[in-house]
Amino acid sequence: MKKRAILLVVSLLLAIACLTGCAKEDNPKPTESTGASLKIMFVVTGNLGGGTNNDDVNKALNDYVTKAGGSVDTYECNMDTSVYETTLKQAAESGNYDLIVTGFGTMAEPVQNTAALYADQKFLIFDTSIDYTDGKNPNIISVQVNQNHGAFMAGVLAALLTKSGVEGTNDANAIGFVGAMESVAVVDCLIGYIEGAKYVDETIDVQYAFVGNHNDSALTKEMALTQNQAGADVIYGVSQSDLAVADAALEKNFYAICSDADDAKTIEATSKDTANHIVTSVIKDYYNMVYPILEKIGNGEAEFGKHISISYADGGVKLARNEYFDAILPEEVKAKFEEIEKKIINGEIEVDSAYNATAEKIQEIKASASGK
Repeated sequence: MKKRAILLVVSLLLAIACLTGCAKEDNPKPTESTGASLKIMFVVTGNLGGGTNNDDVNKALNDYVTKAGGSVDTYECNMDTSVYETTLKQAAESGNYDLIVTGFGTMAEPVQNTAALYADQKFLIFDTSIDYTDGKNPNIISVQVNQNHGAFMAGVLAALLTKSGVEGTNDANAIGFVGAMESVAVVDCLIGYIEGAKYVDETIDVQYAFVGNHNDSALTKEMALTQNQAGADVIYGVSQSDLAVADAALEKNFYAICSDADDAKTIEATSKDTANHIVTSVIKDYYNMVYPILEKIGNGEAEFGKHISISYADGGVKLARNEYFDAILPEEVKAKFEEIEKKIINGEIEVDSAYNATAEKIQEIKASASGK
């Protein structure tokens, strides 16, 4: 433990990140920045490399300092929740950083605890929300896309596909959902998914299960196979192991919906057959979740102590439309999907969120998942 602590301090104070990440090709490249230089510490919940969401954020941070000046240091926690808060506190205590950046719901409490101790330190947390009631957390900005809207459209697509008669679907009126853990973020996706499916057909059976973590690919696949045996022929995976759902879909000839990145395009080079079973992915734009806020901070226009929400209409979240989407879905399904999508974009459809719902409301939505 002592050795780990020493390495942690050294990494925080000395390691200058030279990583540019593996950002997706459609990330915009900023042409100029008038903001001030920023010394940034990026506390990574997992690790960098391999085209992860954290890579997109890391690219946004490095693009900003390339244009405006400053530096980016990183510390990778490798999903070890026991070091989240101590890492944040050591970074804040050093006094070396204008901004500490981190992300996801598992960091919400550690960030709030640290921010309370270091009132002069500024924090940016992405892909989750923070409690700002009664003036709490005035030195934090949180930003999040409306992922429940993306999940709603995933539910719409799954419900339309299961009834389409396409090869790989069956006669059971059932779809599935395999989430990492029963966190607010994952339940937020479940709520959207259930409501989207029920918008298409109130009688559809939405099976759901939680693995308990992001890393157990074997259990993720097992749960997807179990749901398929019970009739689900389109299953939405919401975890870092979502490709395990696609593996199950390939094995038993059904369809997967993946999350965060366009997984069909990611996997096609190594397994075209697997890509053929991924109808779409719900993609959150992490680069554009973070970069505009960095500019606001650099320009002195950022309002700390507030949450920023990026809508489906503004492109914060989208469903991948690629050759696999086009090949799998009949034209009538695409037309119905686009009709409902316009209603989401125009604000005609309200989607519940786990972030502002009561426990009773969440339980009510979960209870509605079974077929009627």
